Amino acid sequence: MLDNRVARNLPDIYDGIKETDELTETITVELDDLDVAQKRVEIEQFIMTASEKFIRMRERGYDIRADPSSESLDFRRRRLIVRQSTRLPITQRKVWEILDNLVGVGNWEEYLNVGDCKATFVFEATDTSVDKEIDYTLDRVIPLNMELKIARRLITNLYVPSFMMSGSEITLHPMNIEDVLQQTRSNSLVGVKTATEITLTPM
Repeated sequence: MLDNRVARNLPDIYDGIKETDELTETITVELDDLDVAQKRVEIEQFIMTASEKFIRMRERGYDIRADPSSESLDFRRRRLIVRQSTRLPITQRKVWEILDNLVGVGNWEEYLNVGDCKATFVFEATDTSVDKEIDYTLDRVIPLNMELKIARRLITNLYVPSFMMSGSEITLHPMNIEDVLQQTRSNSLVGVKTATEITLTPM
């Protein structure tokens, strides 16, 4: 008898029968194909393992018009997870979890003034699709009685010719944030240029 997943479970009486061998070979191929299809269905059930085709189908359900030329598949998956997670009511801890999933841990800051009902969020400047999703998400989850402000922070290096080389890291926050400490680090050494790292947070 042939050694396949069907034949090995048949009694010995079927051993050597040509019709049985052919049938077990055919059924084995069909069962293997069924296993592959079942595994594919299981994979497509989860956003982080689904293919681009099924991600596109899920996006239609949320009226998301994705741009594959500028938006990576990883970002589209994370955006879908955020959309599914933003069901009201939302706690502050849930907002933190949503933002961590969207932009990554440590890539944003929150300044919350409960007394004045004001919430300010500062993010690293990224591509347009991520910025739009940040605005859309916070606009949905922040209560209407709170004033929402969103700022993008840009870090850049400036080099100026000089006889002295000095390095300075300056953080500028052109907004009214009371609990931000102004810090300046500098060093001086004889050299030929000036290097300055500036963080701009425009409103």
